[in-house]
Amino acid sequence: MIFSMSSCSIAGSWVYERLDNYLADYFKEFANFSQEQDEEIEIISTEFINWFSENELSKVKVILEKLKNINLQNPEKEISSIYKDAEGIFTRSNFYFKSPIISFTKDINEVQIDEIGSHFRELREKREKERAENGYSLIDNYISGFDRVGIKLRDDQIDEINLKLENHIEVRKEWSNLQEQWIEEFIQLLKNNKSSDYETKMWAYLDSLEELGEEKFREKIDKNELLAQEIISFVFKSSNEKQIDSFNRSLDVYLKSINRILSKRQVN
Repeated sequence: MIFSMSSCSIAGSWVYERLDNYLADYFKEFANFSQEQDEEIEIISTEFINWFSENELSKVKVILEKLKNINLQNPEKEISSIYKDAEGIFTRSNFYFKSPIISFTKDINEVQIDEIGSHFRELREKREKERAENGYSLIDNYISGFDRVGIKLRDDQIDEINLKLENHIEVRKEWSNLQEQWIEEFIQLLKNNKSSDYETKMWAYLDSLEELGEEKFREKIDKNELLAQEIISFVFKSSNEKQIDSFNRSLDVYLKSINRILSKRQVN
């Protein structure tokens, strides 16, 4: 989670206070919506940012404070706890959107549904093309991820991470296929948005996104998550004073931004 936050750290609270606009613009690209629908998307986006600020942002602050005070000699338990805390934030954020999505999609027409399907397919094709052109390297992801939070990995750390990554289970193709299948079924559900049981069926289907794949696939995902935690713990344990000082300075930037946002919004 700390990696994903770094993209907002450059401008801090200035970016955060405009996230509702970015979020609304993102959703508006899915189809040619009417002015009234665009306005509804803007309201949904603003209400989400307000909800997140009041309910989740302080939890993000706690995670960062835990990271800043982590036991560098034995970080494993704390990393596992932080990982679960971060997952909770993502889960609750996804849950928040279920009701607005169902309410909004009940009134979209067939043309817009087809446009949404096309947009999803275009996004997938673009992602696959970029991966094919630029390549995909787990070690590069770790190097850039740690670099964004202030830790420039040493050569010996990179070598050790590469050794650990030999235990990584490749699931990209399976995950991509599952996403494609889920989206196609999602579009089919949208086409029945006038049915009396639409809300119940769509709610259940949105829930299913969190448990994609059969048991064996989920086991692979769980093993990869444990490996990621092992690698993060290794980096903390093996980092020198210069690396940790740089990491803490990055955390201070995030914490300063969060405190400014919470103060401005008068959130305790």
